[in-house]
Amino acid sequence: MKVAVLGAGAMGSLYGAHLAKGGQDVWLIDVWQEHVDAINQHGLKIFYDDHFETVEIKATLNPLDIENTMDLILVFVKSYHTGLVLENCIHLIGDKTKLLTLQNGVGNVDILERFVSRTQILAGTTAHGANVRGPGQINHAGKGKTIIGRIDGINTKDEEELASIFHASGLDTELRDRIEGLIWDKLLVNVGINPLTALLLVKNGILLENNETEELIDLLVGEAWEVAKKSNIILSHNDPIGHVKSIAKATGENKSSMLQDILKGRKTEIDFINGAITHKGKEVGVATPYNELITRLIKAKEKVKGIDLKYLEGVF
Repeated sequence: MKVAVLGAGAMGSLYGAHLAKGGQDVWLIDVWQEHVDAINQHGLKIFYDDHFETVEIKATLNPLDIENTMDLILVFVKSYHTGLVLENCIHLIGDKTKLLTLQNGVGNVDILERFVSRTQILAGTTAHGANVRGPGQINHAGKGKTIIGRIDGINTKDEEELASIFHASGLDTELRDRIEGLIWDKLLVNVGINPLTALLLVKNGILLENNETEELIDLLVGEAWEVAKKSNIILSHNDPIGHVKSIAKATGENKSSMLQDILKGRKTEIDFINGAITHKGKEVGVATPYNELITRLIKAKEKVKGIDLKYLEGVF
């Protein structure tokens, strides 16, 4: 199977490496020159708790280096880059190419539909944990299940075969019909955890240590839950707020992706998380003032890089 991975960060590199080890013909596509050069020269190094392995895999900065259309394109770029990256990779997409997004938030499928038929789109979630160690090196911080499915409803033998390939490559994968509810399950977790950790500069578990942050989780996730119900989206959990708090507890030592973006001075995916709740709320007639406020605060946080302490001299 010919596979292109758009975005060779930690997760893209991890999935690409597994599929390459499983015998698939894989290309990693990324804009980080040092990372691509290191992979091509020395292989991709994956570090575990007590050992590391090196995986030989192809990587490029320029999608035009790849001549053939792909059987599968895995989309791991930041959501706000999805459209531009696909425009640059349009020659890799054929009538039978499957596009699989495992990105955060919602709205990515709408972008993919500008390039392919809805029948070619798969979406899902991953419970793997990974982070970049340096050029050509990633840490595999934790294993988990990958759940995927067709965005238009019922899976076919093609999707069953894809799941089998993932399994054979060491990726524990479950195929699920009507994947939209699962994507919203993950969205609500991100809605409640990501922006608060990014604003307060804390790990996930800290959010459960005081009443104020727990109440903010209640308000943010509560609004998102109302939007989901009004949109006829069936969630997997009867108590989404409790589920979000259980995830915050289970991942207490983790830094959310949005916190990592803020710490590194990068743009966040807030428009595809809390911003998406506000957008969908307007469509279905549900007020979302807390999600709208937190979206604006994160956008302000992106622009305010620090405080010049000299302006505080004499204030206290």
